Parts: sequence; C-alpha cells; structure tokens
Amino acid sequence: MTIRSNVSLDPTQLPKTVSCLVSPNPSILPHLTVETVGTLFHNKRDLYYLPVVQDERPIGVIRRLDFMDIFLSKFGRELHGRKFARLFMDPNPLIIEEELLLEEASRLVTGRMDRYRDPYAFIIVCDGRYRGLGWTMDLLEKITNLRVHSARYANPLTLLPGNVPIQERMEELLLSRRSFVVAYCDLDNFKPFNDVYGYKKGDQVIQRIGQILVDHADPERDFIGHIGGDDFIAIFESPDWQDRCERILAAFGREAAQFYDTEDRARGGILARDRQGQEQFFPVLSLSIGVVRPDPTLCHSHHEVAALATDAKHQAKLQSGNSLFIERRRGVCAFR
Repeated sequence: MTIRSNVSLDPTQLPKTVSCLVSPNPSILPHLTVETVGTLFHNKRDLYYLPVVQDERPIGVIRRLDFMDIFLSKFGRELHGRKFARLFMDPNPLIIEEELLLEEASRLVTGRMDRYRDPYAFIIVCDGRYRGLGWTMDLLEKITNLRVHSARYANPLTLLPGNVPIQERMEELLLSRRSFVVAYCDLDNFKPFNDVYGYKKGDQVIQRIGQILVDHADPERDFIGHIGGDDFIAIFESPDWQDRCERILAAFGREAAQFYDTEDRARGGILARDRQGQEQFFPVLSLSIGVVRPDPTLCHSHHEVAALATDAKHQAKLQSGNSLFIERRRGVCAFR
C-alpha cells in the first residue's frame, strides 16, 4: 500500500476531539445562595451559564435566563434569596468528555436539541472532572471544517476518504494508543476484467465494493477509505471486526458474477491476455483482505502500519477466491 501526500500531518492542524472546544467558565459550589448567584449574574453581564460543581464534578447547571426570570420576578429575591441556588439548576445537563471525537459529540448535542431545551452550550469534563464549557456554534464550525477537509481529499469515484484522511486516521489512533485493526482490501483478476469489459464496468465494480464496505462498517466506530483503483482500507475499532470482514467477503462473493455476461457466468470467468500477452482463463472477480492489528508501541507512524497491511494483503492474495488473511505480527520490528 502506497499512501502519498504533500500535506503535513500536524495533529493540531485539524483538532478532532472535544478538548479543542474547552472554554473557561466560572463554576459554583452547591451551597451558594440564590442571592449570591444573582449578584454574580448581575455583575457579569456576559455570564450565561454557571455549572454547579461538587468535588470537581459537575452536578448541574444554572442558566442565566431561567434563573433571572425567577430572581427578578415580583418578590423573587425576598422569597428565594436565602435558598440554595442548586434548587434552581438543571440536574441533567449535557456533559461530554474532552477526548470524545467531535463527530460523536455532534451526535450527542443534536440528539438533545428540541424546542424546550437550551441547545447553545454543554459541559466538558476530563475523567469526569469539570474543565469548562463547550459552545454548540464552535462545535458546528469544527465539524464543518473537518467535512470540508475530508471532501477535499475524497476519492472522486466513490467519494470515500482518500489517502490524506486515511493517513490522518491512522496517526490519530496511534497517538491516542487506541486498539484498532486495518483491513487492506484488493480485487483479484481486476485488470483482465477491465480489459474485457471496459473501465465503465470496472468503475461500477469499484463503487459496489466501496458501498459493501460502508454497509458492513459501524459508522460510529469504523472508517472506510479508498486508496485508489481497486484498493480500499477499512480501519475497524469494532470488536467484531473479523465477523465484519467475513460478511464483506460473503456479500461480494454473492454479487461478483452479476458483472459478467451470461456466457462468462456459465463458465465461471473470462478469457483474457495476461501481462505477458498470453491468453489465459481468469476466474470471476474475488476479494482479498489482509488484516493487521498494529501495536502502537511498535508502530510509530502510518508508514509502518501501511507496511504491515501491505504484507498481509499480499498473503491474502496467495489464496484463491475470496480470502481473509490475519497477520499475527503487530509491528515493523517483526520484519527485522
């Protein structure tokens, strides 16, 4: 697998976790009174939220508009001034860990939006401890930038992420020391198929493989990329990755013959010239998947992961038909 790019992979260039959204914001202890909180809001006109924090952990949030409606109402100060302000907090605010991916955070935020709930801010924590606020508008801006970036480097045939996003995903996973699996997917007998049926039919096959991969991936955990031609990369964080690979092979196995005419389907392949110009028989298209489970302590860059995945793919292609090869080596040091 060769992944080329002139783009720097500086991890800070396009931040992808909620940590980039942390905005410092005062918090209060649960025992503060309504009178004290009312004074805080009065003195700080740009203060819209006050998270209530106990033992460093947020237990609720007081929103300026809701609170001041009560505090400034007729007899509000007299009736409630000495009460604990926590009695007027929302005990179920949206709380997000700072290491959560922006895409996942976006789903949480949009899932909480309705006409009765404040959609503008959420609490950010680190291991449950209060860090600050995140603003929905900032989150949407980051998400937009990520999607524009991905679209810029998408493969034009499948619209799947291309080389640059593939590299970035690998680097991100290595840096975070998360467990992941890389599956390198490559067609067998694709060149003779193209020679006989033409590139338009070949493009249809490539597009179908891309869709099969997407259909069998978890959109919240996994990543599907298109290197180019008939080469694809699936990066799995799903624990059932092997079952997914086997289902991908089964799905393509069921559909491959439909790209051939009746005569070629009947004989199970085509007659075409090989790379030396000799006519020979080539079986129906099949898919080879080489899998590697990189160890972040042994693999230090996407180049090293790519080397392992490429070797696994070559081993898969040594088998006939739709095949899966799982590389047991987990780092480039194993080659030395």
